[in-house]
Amino acid sequence: MTGPVTGPVGGPVGGQQGAYLVTGATGRLGEATVRLLAERGDRLVLTGRNAERLAELRKSWAATSRVEVLEVDVTEPAGAQHAAAEAARLIGPLTGMVHLIGTFSAGPLMLTDAAEFEDLIRANYLSAVVATQAVLPHLGRGGRLVYFTTPLTGEPLAALSGYAASKAALVTWMRSIAHEVKRRGIHANAVSLTIADTPEMRRERPGIDLDHTVSPELVARAVGFLTSPAADGIYGGIIPVLGKFSYSSALAGPPPGITGPPPGAGGPGREAP
Repeated sequence: MTGPVTGPVGGPVGGQQGAYLVTGATGRLGEATVRLLAERGDRLVLTGRNAERLAELRKSWAATSRVEVLEVDVTEPAGAQHAAAEAARLIGPLTGMVHLIGTFSAGPLMLTDAAEFEDLIRANYLSAVVATQAVLPHLGRGGRLVYFTTPLTGEPLAALSGYAASKAALVTWMRSIAHEVKRRGIHANAVSLTIADTPEMRRERPGIDLDHTVSPELVARAVGFLTSPAADGIYGGIIPVLGKFSYSSALAGPPPGITGPPPGAGGPGREAP
């Protein structure tokens, strides 16, 4: 499942060591992404709300001065402003942000209450808005903003309306702000993925064909690409890291009135990018 994180993705922006705020670093894609950026020489501030996981990250990177850890909720404006200011103080002028915060849930429309839709919008869309508003004043020319989305924004299926809509909002917003920030030489882009082969996914979906998934390391390489000079010409782009997995009507989930998530798409409360 795991392998070398580094690959032919290019070095840091401008050939210089970068300084990145990585939000939601305790999630499923955080470890591989942090490892790629840190091992190529970037300085990082990692944020999250899981104190236990943050302690593990702090211990893992204790031998280097390149990684700082901050327990804060960046889905709230005050928390996001604090995280951005602390990141700039701890590691100097910021090069960019990698926004890993997100959540997943699935279910038929008539069995999903409004609060669940609101949670999806808050985690998958509004968290990116408030984090970006906080970090933008700290970015200069050549800055990088990286978000995460899903092909379900273009091919939505039954029982996935809330998740697909929240990610579609993120993508439309990202493409719009890309026009604003590119005037300052800042790049806003996204990585699109289906299912990443993580230990959590293996426990939740023991029957899934692992040959069709992608490793977190491959997703991290896409982040490495978007934060490298190789992506200097990309503004408002979406890089697909889909593996062989594809959504189809066979994965559309149960008919209305029957509970349960669609096969292969995770389950309620599953954290996803």
